[in-house]
Amino acid sequence: MLLRYEMGDESANKNGFYTAGRESVLLPFKLMQFGEFHCGSRYYTEREGMDAFLFAATISGCGIMRYAGTEVLLPPGKAAVIDCSRYQYYGTKGEGWDFAWIHFSGTAADGFVRMLNGSGLRAADWEIWRAQELFGELSALTAKPGRQTDLMLSLWLHQLLGEMLQIAENRAAVRYQEEMLEAAAYIRENVSRPLRVAELAKRFGLSEYHFLRTFKSVIGQPPYEYLTLLRVNAAKQLLAGTSLNIGEISAEVGYPDPRSLIDNFKRHEGKTPSAFRRELLRGTMNTEK
Repeated sequence: MLLRYEMGDESANKNGFYTAGRESVLLPFKLMQFGEFHCGSRYYTEREGMDAFLFAATISGCGIMRYAGTEVLLPPGKAAVIDCSRYQYYGTKGEGWDFAWIHFSGTAADGFVRMLNGSGLRAADWEIWRAQELFGELSALTAKPGRQTDLMLSLWLHQLLGEMLQIAENRAAVRYQEEMLEAAAYIRENVSRPLRVAELAKRFGLSEYHFLRTFKSVIGQPPYEYLTLLRVNAAKQLLAGTSLNIGEISAEVGYPDPRSLIDNFKRHEGKTPSAFRRELLRGTMNTEK
Protein backbone atom coordinates (compact mmCIF):
# COMPACT_ATOMS: atom_id res chain seq x y z
CA MET A 1 0.00 0.00 0.00
CA LEU A 2 1.31 3.44 -0.99
CA LEU A 3 0.71 6.31 1.43
CA ARG A 4 2.46 9.69 1.45
CA TYR A 5 1.01 12.87 2.85
CA GLU A 6 1.64 16.31 4.32
CA MET A 7 -1.16 17.35 6.66
CA GLY A 8 -0.02 20.57 8.28
CA ASP A 9 -2.12 21.95 11.14
CA GLU A 10 -4.99 19.52 11.80
CA SER A 11 -6.56 21.38 14.72
CA ALA A 12 -9.47 22.74 12.67
CA ASN A 13 -10.31 19.44 10.98
CA LYS A 14 -13.44 17.46 11.82
CA ASN A 15 -13.72 13.67 11.71
CA GLY A 16 -16.62 11.29 12.17
CA PHE A 17 -16.69 7.48 12.10
CA TYR A 18 -19.49 5.00 11.59
CA THR A 19 -19.47 1.26 12.27
CA ALA A 20 -22.25 -0.58 10.48
CA GLY A 21 -23.67 -3.97 11.45
CA ARG A 22 -22.46 -7.27 10.04
CA GLU A 23 -25.34 -7.51 7.55
CA SER A 24 -24.26 -4.22 5.98
CA VAL A 25 -21.79 -6.12 3.78
CA LEU A 26 -24.80 -6.81 1.53
CA LEU A 27 -25.81 -3.16 1.20
CA PRO A 28 -25.20 -1.21 -2.02
CA PHE A 29 -23.42 1.53 -0.04
CA LYS A 30 -21.87 1.61 3.40
CA LEU A 31 -20.65 4.71 5.22
CA MET A 32 -17.22 4.36 6.86
CA GLN A 33 -15.89 7.81 7.76
CA PHE A 34 -16.62 11.46 7.04
CA GLY A 35 -15.24 14.88 7.85
CA GLU A 36 -14.04 18.34 6.91
CA PHE A 37 -10.45 19.25 6.09
CA HIS A 38 -9.15 22.81 6.37
CA CYS A 39 -5.80 22.64 4.63
CA GLY A 40 -2.89 24.97 4.11
CA SER A 41 -0.80 25.39 0.98
CA ARG A 42 1.40 22.34 1.67
CA TYR A 43 -1.36 19.75 2.14
CA TYR A 44 -1.40 16.68 -0.09
CA THR A 45 -2.22 12.97 0.02
CA GLU A 46 -0.71 10.43 -2.36
CA ARG A 47 -2.13 6.97 -1.95
CA GLU A 48 -2.90 3.58 -3.48
CA GLY A 49 -4.34 0.34 -2.13
CA MET A 50 -6.94 1.60 0.35
CA ASP A 51 -10.13 -0.50 0.46
CA ALA A 52 -12.60 2.39 0.24
CA PHE A 53 -14.06 5.04 -2.05
CA LEU A 54 -13.70 8.79 -1.51
CA PHE A 55 -16.18 11.61 -2.15
CA ALA A 56 -14.71 15.12 -1.85
CA ALA A 57 -16.57 18.44 -2.29
CA THR A 58 -14.83 21.82 -2.06
CA ILE A 59 -16.15 24.45 0.35
CA SER A 60 -13.53 27.16 -0.28
CA GLY A 61 -10.09 27.54 -1.79
CA CYS A 62 -9.09 25.06 -4.45
CA GLY A 63 -7.84 21.50 -4.67
CA ILE A 64 -6.22 19.46 -7.41
CA MET A 65 -6.85 15.74 -7.95
CA ARG A 66 -5.00 13.23 -10.14
CA TYR A 67 -6.59 9.86 -10.79
CA ALA A 68 -6.77 7.33 -13.64
CA GLY A 69 -4.41 9.41 -15.78
CA THR A 70 -6.59 12.52 -15.46
CA GLU A 71 -6.08 15.75 -13.52
CA VAL A 72 -8.94 18.02 -12.46
CA LEU A 73 -9.23 21.16 -10.36
CA LEU A 74 -11.76 21.26 -7.53
CA PRO A 75 -12.69 24.91 -6.89
CA PRO A 76 -15.71 25.84 -4.73
CA GLY A 77 -18.85 24.19 -6.04
CA LYS A 78 -17.10 21.12 -7.43
CA ALA A 79 -16.97 17.52 -6.21
CA ALA A 80 -15.30 14.28 -7.29
CA VAL A 81 -15.43 10.63 -6.32
CA ILE A 82 -12.66 8.04 -6.69
CA ASP A 83 -11.71 4.45 -5.90
CA CYS A 84 -8.95 4.65 -3.29
CA SER A 85 -7.59 1.23 -4.23
CA ARG A 86 -6.21 2.89 -7.38
CA TYR A 87 -3.41 5.44 -7.42
CA GLN A 88 -4.55 8.93 -6.49
CA TYR A 89 -3.04 12.27 -5.59
CA TYR A 90 -4.96 15.22 -4.22
CA GLY A 91 -3.82 18.39 -2.51
CA THR A 92 -4.10 22.13 -2.17
CA LYS A 93 -3.91 24.29 -5.27
CA GLY A 94 -2.92 27.74 -4.03
CA GLU A 95 -3.02 29.06 -0.48
CA GLY A 96 -5.67 26.82 1.03
CA TRP A 97 -8.34 24.24 0.48
CA ASP A 98 -11.38 23.46 2.63
CA PHE A 99 -13.41 20.42 1.63
CA ALA A 100 -15.95 17.95 2.95
CA TRP A 101 -15.23 14.28 2.42
CA ILE A 102 -16.73 10.80 2.84
CA HIS A 103 -15.13 7.38 2.81
CA PHE A 104 -17.58 4.64 1.83
CA SER A 105 -17.79 1.13 0.40
CA GLY A 106 -20.60 -1.22 -0.68
CA THR A 107 -21.58 -3.73 -3.33
CA ALA A 108 -22.64 -1.00 -5.81
CA ALA A 109 -19.85 1.49 -5.06
CA ASP A 110 -17.43 0.34 -7.75
CA GLY A 111 -20.10 0.37 -10.46
CA PHE A 112 -21.28 3.88 -9.59
CA VAL A 113 -17.75 5.29 -9.53
CA ARG A 114 -16.98 3.73 -12.91
CA MET A 115 -20.22 5.09 -14.37
CA LEU A 116 -19.43 8.56 -13.08
CA ASN A 117 -15.78 8.72 -14.13
CA GLY A 118 -15.68 6.54 -17.21
CA SER A 119 -12.05 5.81 -18.03
CA GLY A 120 -10.74 8.95 -16.29
CA LEU A 121 -11.99 11.42 -13.66
CA ARG A 122 -14.90 13.85 -13.84
CA ALA A 123 -15.63 16.73 -11.49
CA ALA A 124 -19.33 17.40 -10.95
CA ASP A 125 -21.07 20.63 -9.91
CA TRP A 126 -21.98 20.51 -6.23
CA GLU A 127 -23.58 23.34 -4.27
CA ILE A 128 -21.23 24.91 -1.73
CA TRP A 129 -23.91 24.98 0.98
CA ARG A 130 -24.35 21.22 0.66
CA ALA A 131 -20.63 20.71 1.20
CA GLN A 132 -20.72 23.09 4.18
CA GLU A 133 -23.59 21.18 5.80
CA LEU A 134 -22.37 17.65 5.03
CA PHE A 135 -20.50 17.05 8.30
CA GLY A 136 -23.39 18.25 10.46
CA GLU A 137 -25.93 16.25 8.44
CA LEU A 138 -23.97 13.01 8.69
CA SER A 139 -23.22 13.58 12.37
CA ALA A 140 -26.96 13.74 13.02
CA LEU A 141 -27.74 10.72 10.83
CA THR A 142 -25.12 8.53 12.52
CA ALA A 143 -26.08 9.47 16.09
CA LYS A 144 -28.08 6.25 16.60
CA PRO A 145 -26.27 3.34 14.93
CA GLY A 146 -28.24 0.24 14.06
CA ARG A 147 -29.81 -1.67 11.20
CA GLN A 148 -32.29 1.06 10.27
CA THR A 149 -29.51 3.63 10.26
CA ASP A 150 -27.38 1.36 8.07
CA LEU A 151 -30.23 1.18 5.54
CA MET A 152 -30.91 4.91 5.71
CA LEU A 153 -27.25 5.76 5.14
CA SER A 154 -27.07 3.39 2.18
CA LEU A 155 -30.04 5.18 0.60
CA TRP A 156 -28.51 8.56 1.44
CA LEU A 157 -25.25 7.66 -0.32
CA HIS A 158 -27.17 6.22 -3.27
CA GLN A 159 -29.01 9.53 -3.70
CA LEU A 160 -25.82 11.58 -3.39
CA LEU A 161 -23.94 9.55 -6.01
CA GLY A 162 -27.00 9.36 -8.27
CA GLU A 163 -27.26 13.15 -8.26
CA MET A 164 -23.57 13.46 -9.08
CA LEU A 165 -23.97 11.10 -12.01
CA GLN A 166 -27.01 12.97 -13.34
CA ILE A 167 -25.30 16.36 -13.02
CA ALA A 168 -22.14 15.13 -14.77
CA GLU A 169 -24.10 13.54 -17.63
CA ASN A 170 -26.27 16.61 -18.17
CA ARG A 171 -23.17 18.75 -18.34
CA ALA A 172 -21.52 16.40 -20.85
CA ALA A 173 -24.68 16.38 -22.98
CA VAL A 174 -24.72 20.18 -23.18
CA ARG A 175 -20.99 20.38 -23.90
CA TYR A 176 -21.04 17.79 -26.69
CA GLN A 177 -24.49 18.44 -28.16
CA GLU A 178 -23.17 19.64 -31.51
CA GLU A 179 -20.77 16.70 -31.80
CA MET A 180 -23.50 14.17 -30.98
CA LEU A 181 -25.87 15.69 -33.54
CA GLU A 182 -23.04 15.40 -36.06
CA ALA A 183 -22.50 11.77 -34.99
CA ALA A 184 -26.19 11.01 -35.54
CA ALA A 185 -26.00 12.57 -39.02
CA TYR A 186 -22.91 10.49 -39.79
CA ILE A 187 -24.76 7.31 -38.76
CA ARG A 188 -27.74 8.24 -40.96
CA GLU A 189 -25.44 8.80 -43.92
CA ASN A 190 -23.67 5.45 -43.40
CA VAL A 191 -26.53 3.12 -42.52
CA SER A 192 -25.47 0.45 -44.99
CA ARG A 193 -21.85 0.13 -43.88
CA PRO A 194 -20.41 -1.52 -40.73
CA LEU A 195 -20.16 1.00 -37.89
CA ARG A 196 -18.36 0.45 -34.60
CA VAL A 197 -18.58 2.45 -31.40
CA ALA A 198 -14.77 2.62 -31.15
CA GLU A 199 -14.63 4.21 -34.61
CA LEU A 200 -17.33 6.77 -33.77
CA ALA A 201 -15.82 7.62 -30.38
CA LYS A 202 -12.39 8.18 -31.91
CA ARG A 203 -13.90 10.32 -34.65
CA PHE A 204 -15.31 12.69 -32.02
CA GLY A 205 -12.41 12.56 -29.55
CA LEU A 206 -14.14 10.69 -26.71
CA SER A 207 -13.62 7.41 -24.91
CA GLU A 208 -16.09 4.68 -25.89
CA TYR A 209 -17.79 4.94 -22.49
CA HIS A 210 -18.29 8.71 -22.67
CA PHE A 211 -19.38 8.55 -26.30
CA LEU A 212 -22.07 5.96 -25.47
CA ARG A 213 -23.45 7.88 -22.51
CA THR A 214 -23.26 11.32 -24.15
CA PHE A 215 -24.86 10.12 -27.38
CA LYS A 216 -27.76 8.62 -25.43
CA SER A 217 -28.16 11.82 -23.36
CA VAL A 218 -28.37 14.02 -26.46
CA ILE A 219 -30.12 11.74 -28.98
CA GLY A 220 -32.24 9.76 -26.53
CA GLN A 221 -30.99 6.31 -27.60
CA PRO A 222 -27.67 4.42 -27.61
CA PRO A 223 -25.90 4.61 -30.99
CA TYR A 224 -26.49 0.92 -31.80
CA GLU A 225 -30.23 1.24 -31.16
CA TYR A 226 -30.33 4.43 -33.23
CA LEU A 227 -28.61 2.61 -36.11
CA THR A 228 -30.97 -0.36 -35.74
CA LEU A 229 -34.05 1.85 -36.04
CA LEU A 230 -32.62 3.52 -39.14
CA ARG A 231 -31.95 0.12 -40.71
CA VAL A 232 -35.43 -1.17 -39.87
CA ASN A 233 -36.98 1.95 -41.41
CA ALA A 234 -34.81 1.55 -44.53
CA ALA A 235 -35.88 -2.09 -44.77
CA LYS A 236 -39.55 -1.03 -44.60
CA GLN A 237 -39.04 1.28 -47.56
CA LEU A 238 -37.44 -1.51 -49.60
CA LEU A 239 -40.10 -4.03 -48.59
CA ALA A 240 -42.81 -1.63 -49.71
CA GLY A 241 -41.21 -0.21 -52.84
CA THR A 242 -39.14 -3.02 -54.38
CA SER A 243 -39.29 -6.72 -55.16
CA LEU A 244 -35.90 -7.44 -53.51
CA ASN A 245 -35.84 -10.59 -51.39
CA ILE A 246 -34.98 -10.54 -47.68
CA GLY A 247 -31.33 -11.43 -48.25
CA GLU A 248 -30.91 -8.61 -50.75
CA ILE A 249 -32.64 -6.13 -48.45
CA SER A 250 -30.43 -7.21 -45.54
CA ALA A 251 -27.32 -6.41 -47.57
CA GLU A 252 -28.78 -3.07 -48.70
CA VAL A 253 -29.39 -1.88 -45.13
CA GLY A 254 -26.04 -3.02 -43.73
CA TYR A 255 -26.72 -6.43 -42.19
CA PRO A 256 -24.27 -9.20 -43.11
CA ASP A 257 -26.95 -11.91 -43.01
CA PRO A 258 -30.77 -12.04 -43.22
CA ARG A 259 -31.12 -13.38 -39.67
CA SER A 260 -29.81 -10.10 -38.21
CA LEU A 261 -32.43 -8.13 -40.12
CA ILE A 262 -35.22 -10.57 -39.25
CA ASP A 263 -34.38 -10.55 -35.51
CA ASN A 264 -34.10 -6.77 -35.24
CA PHE A 265 -37.16 -6.15 -37.43
CA LYS A 266 -39.28 -8.52 -35.34
CA ARG A 267 -38.02 -6.96 -32.09
CA HIS A 268 -39.22 -3.52 -33.17
CA GLU A 269 -42.24 -4.35 -35.33
CA GLY A 270 -43.50 -7.52 -33.68
CA LYS A 271 -43.47 -9.34 -37.03
CA THR A 272 -40.97 -10.60 -39.60
CA PRO A 273 -40.09 -8.59 -42.72
CA SER A 274 -41.98 -11.15 -44.84
CA ALA A 275 -45.11 -10.78 -42.71
CA PHE A 276 -44.78 -6.98 -42.95
CA ARG A 277 -44.61 -7.21 -46.75
CA ARG A 278 -47.62 -9.56 -46.93
CA GLU A 279 -49.70 -7.14 -44.86
CA LEU A 280 -48.70 -4.30 -47.15
CA LEU A 281 -49.73 -6.29 -50.21
CA ARG A 282 -53.08 -7.19 -48.69
CA GLY A 283 -53.64 -3.56 -47.79
CA THR A 284 -52.81 -2.48 -51.35
CA MET A 285 -55.19 -5.02 -52.89
CA ASN A 286 -57.98 -4.01 -50.52
CA THR A 287 -57.46 -0.37 -51.43
CA GLU A 288 -57.70 -1.11 -55.15
CA LYS A 289 -61.09 -2.90 -54.85
